[in-house]
Amino acid sequence: MRRLFEWWVSPAILEEYADVLSDDPEFLSEMTRAVEICYPLTTLSVVRHEPDNRFLECAVAVKAEYLVTVNTARGHFDCANYGPVRVTTPGRFVNLAAVLPLIDKL
Repeated sequence: MRRLFEWWVSPAILEEYADVLSDDPEFLSEMTRAVEICYPLTTLSVVRHEPDNRFLECAVAVKAEYLVTVNTARGHFDCANYGPVRVTTPGRFVNLAAVLPLIDKL
């Protein structure tokens, strides 16, 4: 059974997080315990900033409705949709008409 909100990562994403968060191993450890791991079978190359494709691959693999990111600058996730996956910022996500009532129930 799927939860209301899920945080999925792939091994490639975990590698990037390990590099970026290397100065805070405790936070990295806590984060790793909170995520689900997916193993995308498709390699994509649709986002100009190549590492961002790993996030999209993961979203497609788990059939995510939304990819929530602050990385919406030109060259990153600068499209509103990538196929069925909608890209949004955290602020916009929590205010979506479909999401707001769900958050209120938390």
